[in-house]
Amino acid sequence: MASNAVAEGHAVDALPRFLAEAPAADVAKPPAIRFVTTDDFPPFNFLDGSGRLGGYNVELARALCARLAVPCTVQVRPFPLLVDALLTNAADAVIAGLKDTGDLRTYVIHSESYLRLPARFVMRRDAVRPATPEGLRGATVAVRAGTRTRDFLADFFINTRLRETASDAEALDLLAAGTVDAVFASGLGASFWLAGPESRQCCRFADGAFTEPAYMGKGLTIAVAKENIGLKRLIDSTLRSLEADGTLADLHLKFFPVGLY
Repeated sequence: MASNAVAEGHAVDALPRFLAEAPAADVAKPPAIRFVTTDDFPPFNFLDGSGRLGGYNVELARALCARLAVPCTVQVRPFPLLVDALLTNAADAVIAGLKDTGDLRTYVIHSESYLRLPARFVMRRDAVRPATPEGLRGATVAVRAGTRTRDFLADFFINTRLRETASDAEALDLLAAGTVDAVFASGLGASFWLAGPESRQCCRFADGAFTEPAYMGKGLTIAVAKENIGLKRLIDSTLRSLEADGTLADLHLKFFPVGLY
């Protein structure tokens, strides 16, 4: 269920690899790749203090183009207009966390995942338990109600007492106050809470990152127009190359204050 990554500290070899080995795609390179994204979802895409577009997704787009040795542009669009940019040939690819839904599959196809978004257990530093069903037997774990994260906890940690909350923030506040033994939540949001002032350095991730796609989703992907299967294959092949040489790990460590894994 969980990766073998260490819970604290930054080390490239602690980051799991998800992309399968495969031959390079035998596809002609495009003359350029026009990416579109948003500018309002840090740390993935945002405007910095000088008004320059940056973020994990933006740097990944540029790394893809650099590896392919083709020109690259990254333009900003409102999120509801990202798919329209593909359909009107105003862009070649969307790199903005666009979900792979049944409705969208009529128009777009998605690359392999370039970043899984795991769920993690957060515990108080002075009372860390193994993040296993046996280790958390009898423990009270706060989890946001109505989520697949909550369903995962109920399905696999059957001897754990669930304390359902209206939000991850409420669950983390309970942990900081010592009211619950752990929180099970999105590793992304929890990583920023742990690094921020709200946590008062009370807590840390327990070992283990849970990435089951049926519960946690496929992760972040790049979307292209449905008929542009050649570009999808080229992006997939290049993502494998960027994972293999540590580029994806470097981006992860740059943009996440507490490693997701």
